[in-house]
Amino acid sequence: MWMRNLFLKISSPRKRSRGKTRGFWRIWRLREEEEEEEEEEEEERDKRRPRASSSSRRDSPPRAASPASPPAGFPKAAAPTSTPQAFHAHLASLAAPSRAAHPATLRSILAALSRARAAGLPLLPATRVLAASALLRHGRLPDALAHFGLVPDSAALPAPLCNSLLAALASSGSLVSARKVFDRMIGRAVELDTVGFGVFVKNVGRRHGLAEVLRLVQAVRHQGDRVDRSVVAVMVADGLCREGRIEDAWQALEDMRFQGWKPDFVAYRVVSEAFREAGRTEEEGRILKQKRKLGVAPRKEDYREFMFALLSSRQIGEAKEIAEAIVLGDFPINDDVLNALICSVSEIDVDAAVMFCKFMIGKERFPSSDMLIHLCESLCTNGKGDDMWEFFRVLLDKGYCTDVRDYHLVVSFLGKAGKVREAYDVLKEVKRKRLEPDISSYNSLMESLCRKNLLRPAKKLWDEMFTSGCSPNLQTYNILITKFAEINESEQAQQLFDRMFQKGVSPDVTTYTSVINMLCQEKKYEQAVEIFTKCVVQDTEVASSVLTVFILALCKQGNFKGALSVLSCIPSNVESVNSHVILLKCLIDVGEVDLAIEHIKSIRSNFSSSFQNIINELMASLSTSASLQPVTRLISYLNSQGIVHDVGPWMGLMEHNYA
Repeated sequence: MWMRNLFLKISSPRKRSRGKTRGFWRIWRLREEEEEEEEEEEEERDKRRPRASSSSRRDSPPRAASPASPPAGFPKAAAPTSTPQAFHAHLASLAAPSRAAHPATLRSILAALSRARAAGLPLLPATRVLAASALLRHGRLPDALAHFGLVPDSAALPAPLCNSLLAALASSGSLVSARKVFDRMIGRAVELDTVGFGVFVKNVGRRHGLAEVLRLVQAVRHQGDRVDRSVVAVMVADGLCREGRIEDAWQALEDMRFQGWKPDFVAYRVVSEAFREAGRTEEEGRILKQKRKLGVAPRKEDYREFMFALLSSRQIGEAKEIAEAIVLGDFPINDDVLNALICSVSEIDVDAAVMFCKFMIGKERFPSSDMLIHLCESLCTNGKGDDMWEFFRVLLDKGYCTDVRDYHLVVSFLGKAGKVREAYDVLKEVKRKRLEPDISSYNSLMESLCRKNLLRPAKKLWDEMFTSGCSPNLQTYNILITKFAEINESEQAQQLFDRMFQKGVSPDVTTYTSVINMLCQEKKYEQAVEIFTKCVVQDTEVASSVLTVFILALCKQGNFKGALSVLSCIPSNVESVNSHVILLKCLIDVGEVDLAIEHIKSIRSNFSSSFQNIINELMASLSTSASLQPVTRLISYLNSQGIVHDVGPWMGLMEHNYA
């Protein structure tokens, strides 16, 4: 066998010398990086604008950021096309809806626009509109506004773009820019919609009060056919109440009603609740009387359409506030709206998302699995395991879980949130219902127990798995082996590793690296070699990844002789370039230049096809060496053998950095 004599070669580890690590730029790539930086600076120099002062920043849109080049493998935007029409077609292909979710789309669009500007290519009005729409869709509000501003007055202004831009500017606090867009829409007779005008007028009211709201309402009397006036009345009232302008909110309902905007029950409830919270019960009663006499019933389908429009335009904060008015007033709302709303709101306000979820459950309606996953991910991120268990308990009591898949979702997220006792109770409930928990549920709970260092319950769960007839899989073994290796329980880790082979479960990279790292830390090098031998026999591709970890583990223990022995016996079909580089770098760091030179000679003789790659990688890594003297000796040797050439500038810069 290729490793038959390797055990005899591994001796006691040598102590590593210590030195202060000094970092500097990799010399190998320095010139290339400098050239790239010069090119980027040249392209960006004419784009820079002065920053707005802090006093005016709220009303000014943020500066457009510099574009980045698209990565390899994505449609290139580098070469500007010869005509404006051709460039428009090119940009349209980059901004196609089918590519909207691709991570490189935005960079490609920005790069294409940058190259067109650098080439002095005039853009068609339709191209400006296309660019503004695409940039706004990707959250680049200042860039979108810049292109929108360059659309000439003679060109048509699409209503969807204008309304989306108006809403985005208003919700971001850039009301001066929003007002300019609004005035342009009024002047060009562009049709307003509920999202655009509603978000704009609400935020104007919050900052400037009722008088400005009424002026805007009057201005759109002939251009608001697509505006749902009852919904806008709710938004105005809600915005004013959130700023404490409750008298203005009440007056707004009266004035807007006289102008035909028909406030509904939701609007009156928002205002009456604000007066109740202020302790003004008399006015609250009068408003409720007006609600019964003057208000109109809210139209559920209108609110459904409006909520989806807000969510699709990423106005999540506005959607959350209007949904609070509906839910807290116990008004009807569709399940599909709540599911979509909770998914989006959980990203910005997990407490509000939980409130919406509880409202849904209280109405005897169950959330979708996708929504529950989004919400639970946010709860885990925010450390709100108690809230998660609270509504899970309600769901379980109401019969939400009907199969093993539903229970697994509950168990896995409770475990992820650290609620292991509760997760175990749910697992027992599954068994009581004569359902068979699948291995995924056991693995989720096992991982949580190990993460909290509850090894005794983890072992108990392991035994329960076999009692229940559930066989562990690779993930189960990896969870336990990794944990035993972490706490230096090598005997138990080894037993589990052997059991894997007995049960026909093939270890992967995680399994091998966990065991080998543990054995090297305990200086059980012969056993580590045995494990690695099994890895090579099983899968050479896995062995290539494990070899790198093995060599690094040996070097960390100072066992350079063992590392040299392992590499000298590696079969040719196991990739070893990185491992050779790691060993050589470690030898240089501890001053073992002679050993490094001998190993370089061995590589040149036995691994000639990989020799130059190894040298190239080694040269790039030497910039972080702990001491200059060993590096100088090695470079001198490599130069004398004709392996590297023209080392004068390289060494000069090395000496400068160490000095």
